[in-house]
Amino acid sequence: MTIPDTPSDPVSTALVVDDNFYNRQIFHIALESVGYTVSESEDGVQGTAVLNEKSFDLLVLDLQMPTLDGRAVLKLVRANSLHKNMRILVVTANAHMATEDIDEMADYIMHKPIDVVEFSEFVRRLKRVPAARE
Repeated sequence: MTIPDTPSDPVSTALVVDDNFYNRQIFHIALESVGYTVSESEDGVQGTAVLNEKSFDLLVLDLQMPTLDGRAVLKLVRANSLHKNMRILVVTANAHMATEDIDEMADYIMHKPIDVVEFSEFVRRLKRVPAARE
């Protein structure tokens, strides 16, 4: 058996919360292509239920969703110490929704439409840098 010269890239986990099926699929495929194990939720209510059960390395979160929007999910996540090291990437089609309070709670903000190649490269690079949020 041959031992590799460098350790293998650890598998990271991501949760995609977006009410648009096609957006979830794009994010899912892009994240998987760079080594994330991906879970999906179709709205904020379902997303917070998943997050009450498990922590992830990365949360990809749409802001504009029915019932429980991304802003409310952000507040709940940041109040939960289980998720203190989880990175949050907010994605929104409405630039006016990326307000100062969103900027303070999220680690990163991207505007839709997302360039899949750039998104894949960005999340691949995130895997290399340990998360540390105080």
